[in-house]
Amino acid sequence: MKKKILIGAIGAILAIPTTASAVKVAGDALEIYGKLHVSVDATDNDRVAPNDNSDFTLSTNSSRLGFKGKRKMGNSDLTVVYKIEQQIDIGLSGGTSFNTRNSYVGLKGSFGKVIAGYHDTPFKTVASKWGVFGDSVGDRRALLGAKSSGGNTMNQRGQNMLMWSNKFGKMKAMVMYSGNTGTRTANDYDTMTSVGLLYKGKGTPFYFGAAYEDWDSLKGSATDGFRVMGGYKAKFGKIGLIYENISSNDTTLDRSAFGINGLVKLGSGLDLRGQLLIADDSSAGANTGATMTTLGLYKKLDKKTKLYAVYTQMDNDASASYQGIDGGHGVEVKTGAGGTPTAFSLGMIYKF
Repeated sequence: MKKKILIGAIGAILAIPTTASAVKVAGDALEIYGKLHVSVDATDNDRVAPNDNSDFTLSTNSSRLGFKGKRKMGNSDLTVVYKIEQQIDIGLSGGTSFNTRNSYVGLKGSFGKVIAGYHDTPFKTVASKWGVFGDSVGDRRALLGAKSSGGNTMNQRGQNMLMWSNKFGKMKAMVMYSGNTGTRTANDYDTMTSVGLLYKGKGTPFYFGAAYEDWDSLKGSATDGFRVMGGYKAKFGKIGLIYENISSNDTTLDRSAFGINGLVKLGSGLDLRGQLLIADDSSAGANTGATMTTLGLYKKLDKKTKLYAVYTQMDNDASASYQGIDGGHGVEVKTGAGGTPTAFSLGMIYKF
């Protein structure tokens, strides 16, 4: 009997198609998927001796392995949905958790979908849908949601969260509540509420997103903010705009920021991408703004594989120290006040 079970399990694994389509495991639909994203980076933190550093490194950038599935509940319209996703650092060893990325269980029906677990907030999702350099050296999180000194802050996943989402035509609504998101103390419960809307559909070239998020205590500071983004997508490529405003007791996070990006298709699987992000002075004082400029060339080899070359530069004002690389990219680049860190990256992305 054990031998038959083992043979059946091996057969099920071998039967998994090369595309991310579902297979049957114990009668349930299960999808095994992943993404491998590695790059070779040449970076310069633009700091004076002895803290100056120019590196040539290999970086694993939010590579992941995931399992997700669903099970129809009898003759009702209810479906159980679940996901368990783990970050994979190809060049490193170690790790103590198997849910370092979006992981949840929930129900889906005519009311929409309700899930419980660990998941990107709607505030983070809206900016993710806008970005064109996700997890590369040009990832938007080096500036959007970041402090004028201290790095990526307001791009979080909700811990111990409940989230409802539903589609209304071409519009998707999301509401998340997260309790006990950090270390619970007598006076600090670290609760968070995040809501968002996304608009995108066939037959229209326009897309739109908006989100609001409120934290009782985000890394020790009461914080709230909103983002709005939109753009136009056509055969030539796309162009998008984004604006965010964050209010926080942490004066280095209390500021607004603006961005524009674009993608132009050049043919033969090539596309040229550009991004400009500008942060205003924070409440920490004058000369605490920054400008991030990124340019990249992407080559699509097939439906699963891309190669790219990306250059990025962060120009900090005299009292600002936004990182050159932050958020999603395995290797980060910090700098000092007034620094202009740079990075050039050659990368490969493979999805399965």
